[in-house]
Amino acid sequence: MPLFSSATAGDAVIAALVAAAASFLTADLVVYPRYGNIPAVAADALISAAVLMEMSILGGDPLSWTGLALITALIAAGEWYYHAYLRRVLFSRRRR
Repeated sequence: MPLFSSATAGDAVIAALVAAAASFLTADLVVYPRYGNIPAVAADALISAAVLMEMSILGGDPLSWTGLALITALIAAGEWYYHAYLRRVLFSRRRR
């Protein structure tokens, strides 16, 4: 966020923690086991984008659309691989 707006590093950390908690509790624990990887990545990206935009607006300097799109694309790419990790570690134990 500091690269795309005047947000401080502290603001970015708080926004990242809120976005991570919101997307983990909804997309990773609810959407992913029921609907699979692609809907969960989309949910993660949308939730993270909404939280980051709202946090940046509350901070007084909204992210640019380009910045938001780049951050969201990076989050979606990371979530694609994170879901493979969840499948191997967390959800494989539930099925046994």
